[in-house]
Amino acid sequence: MIQLVPGERLTVTGIGSDEIRQALTTVETERPALILPHRGHSAEAILRHLIDDLASLALSFWPRWYGHNCVTADGVHVFPAGQTDISAPWFRAAARRAAAGHRPLFRRTARSIEFTQLMRAIGPQDLILVASVDPVDALRAAPTIQVLEWCASQGASVVAVFSSRPPAVPPFERVLYGVVEVVPAADPLLMRFIAPRGRAHHGSAIERRVESALQQDRELGPLFACNQTVVLGGYGSPRVDLLWREGRVVVELDGPEHQGDPNFANDRHRDYELLVAGYLVLRITNHQVNTDLQAAIEKIRTVVRFRQSTMNMR
Repeated sequence: MIQLVPGERLTVTGIGSDEIRQALTTVETERPALILPHRGHSAEAILRHLIDDLASLALSFWPRWYGHNCVTADGVHVFPAGQTDISAPWFRAAARRAAAGHRPLFRRTARSIEFTQLMRAIGPQDLILVASVDPVDALRAAPTIQVLEWCASQGASVVAVFSSRPPAVPPFERVLYGVVEVVPAADPLLMRFIAPRGRAHHGSAIERRVESALQQDRELGPLFACNQTVVLGGYGSPRVDLLWREGRVVVELDGPEHQGDPNFANDRHRDYELLVAGYLVLRITNHQVNTDLQAAIEKIRTVVRFRQSTMNMR
């Protein structure tokens, strides 16, 4: 996409504007990009919002327009020499407005002049314009496609993004030539498998006691499930005693067999794997559950509330 020449158009299917944004922010490139606004149900409204955005960008870049400083130490506005595609009258008027803290917008100026001059001021690298287009509703897609075509006619590099391939009917057929289809890789099996809400192990009286106490607790009951699998990517998929999946909190109930090696060392390694995957791990011993069940429940509650406060879930 970064190889687009001025006026060139690219259509990509099977991907969204969020993925395009992520790609542009992670790939090292000197070319800037702007995602067109979704505001407006007509080409005129979309284009007006686009020019508003370009003017706001130009104001934020002032006085560094065209890739260099356009103001001398004495505060004199310097017209960039040797650039025949820059309008001197537009520059003088726009520079005065930008210096006063106003966007360089001139509603009576022809849209083509306003668009091209703002694009050049934001430069020097050509700005790539990206728009997400509705792949199903032709009426909703038509204004966006029209704006992209107009921008390309003014020398801009434009990218039309479709989440799925649209049918080859008007207005879609106008942008389908040379389409690039992105086929996302399938998620790993364990990420596609959705386990049912678990229950305590039938052979563990401790797990059943904690499960019963949680089920009677209005705050904690809806959160936790027993015997759940946690997918950790490259770290495997361990099964944990209690899991609050949304809050990424794991509670392990440890009997005396967990006190010595190799279980003790294995538990700590698994805690490490869960930690780097973003999970909080709380370990409660069977002895704690037997001697003060409510204290064990309150420990779980404290961890849940801590997690809610750090994740702004309240």
